[in-house]
Amino acid sequence: MARIRSTKPEFWVSEQIAECSPNARLTFIGMWNFCDDRGVHPAKPKTLKAELYPMDDFTAAQVGEWMQELVRVGLVREFKAEEDGEIYWHVTGWERRQKIDRPSYKHPEPPCQNSTSTPRISSPSDRRMNVDDDSANAQRELVERHPPDRKGVDRKGVEEHSPKARRAPKAAKTILPSDFVVSERVKTWAAAKGYRDLDQHLEAFKSKAVAKGYTYVDWDEALMGAIRDDWAKLRVPGVGAGTAANTPWAGAR
Repeated sequence: MARIRSTKPEFWVSEQIAECSPNARLTFIGMWNFCDDRGVHPAKPKTLKAELYPMDDFTAAQVGEWMQELVRVGLVREFKAEEDGEIYWHVTGWERRQKIDRPSYKHPEPPCQNSTSTPRISSPSDRRMNVDDDSANAQRELVERHPPDRKGVDRKGVEEHSPKARRAPKAAKTILPSDFVVSERVKTWAAAKGYRDLDQHLEAFKSKAVAKGYTYVDWDEALMGAIRDDWAKLRVPGVGAGTAANTPWAGAR
């Protein structure tokens, strides 16, 4: 089911977005409506074409090319789900882009990007389902599967279920680790994007994170976002990207 999604003003001035063609940008925004509530969509260009461009002459091959643009700049990540062997697209930084009040998950969970985070184990049997958004009676989340000995419906209309039907825990946000440093993952990403002066970026990032009391699930992702947004204020207008005096700085968040 398509969902209402929001687009932040920062999207339009992001240099990361600017690296993509206009059609790739439109496809990126459009796919959000058809992703589940953790930003996952089947990696099927024909399906996405039918969802986004039913009255246009675009081909599925063109849609696939636009998606690869998004993958190349890091806005979308492809992964293979262990539970069904299918390939999926995942919108990176989904939690920063969208605020979901009552999430429902239709597709497999993408792999955890931070080895220090607590992975959330999920399966088709423990995914939550939401009552249709258009229903006036949608008051509570329902559990997809209940034990056979459930007692019925409570006074608020929600079925009671056994404690054995446990939900897998979500990865928790944490404060800045005391030993946080620039990881090999961030170094590899920075080298590919042409970002320099990582020590200065790290110092500015840690100072602001501590002062503001920021918490994140993935601190590497947070640091990469700070580098793109130039928290260290190293950007010099008019100097070409990749030089010592100018660190690329923008990123879609």
